[in-house]
Amino acid sequence: MPPLVDHAMMESVFPAEEIETWEEEKLPAGLHASARTVLTEVGLPHDRSSFFLLDGALFEGEDTPAGFRRCAELDHFSAYEDMPKGWENWLVIGEIFYDVVVLDPESGKVYCLPDGEYRALPLNRDLDSFAYFTYLLQVERPNYDYSVSEDVDDSEAVAISLRERMTEADPLPFEGVEPAWSEDFDWDDEDAPRLPPWDAVLSNVYESID
Repeated sequence: MPPLVDHAMMESVFPAEEIETWEEEKLPAGLHASARTVLTEVGLPHDRSSFFLLDGALFEGEDTPAGFRRCAELDHFSAYEDMPKGWENWLVIGEIFYDVVVLDPESGKVYCLPDGEYRALPLNRDLDSFAYFTYLLQVERPNYDYSVSEDVDDSEAVAISLRERMTEADPLPFEGVEPAWSEDFDWDDEDAPRLPPWDAVLSNVYESID
């Protein structure tokens, strides 16, 4: 399967200085090939407006991105239960809102550690689709974010379209999940489950951003 996104695509929507790549020697041995390609050639955005921020430890005392923390270094590591085998060696990538984004270096899959819940949820099948999602959100930003454009006519349609395009590229994050705007499910109900990260992001898009 060809890559979903490349560096030129990322640079077409993000300022070059906000796209981070890593040198080979700063990546762990045995890293999945697809993840290695994204980290060394494609890059990830470090921009709060993209809904995703890289882990702050990557920049401490360095002019360029440093090495990744392992999940074993997370606060409250011992509070997590029933986690996949070897999860302590997953790499901390960053966060979406307050949920930690982590990468299984062996399988290349991306997971979310929901804030305060001490469990792991599948987030993306690989880092390629994760980066592609950030690209799609930035491409459409003028159509839902009033801080960059006054021409926001139908952010609801934008959110619906984005979810369809994301699902086509990588259905994993949306399997068995109703969107926040679904008439069949009331996410505002106090007993409703928490919105998964990408649907939480799309809920913001749906409502538009001031």
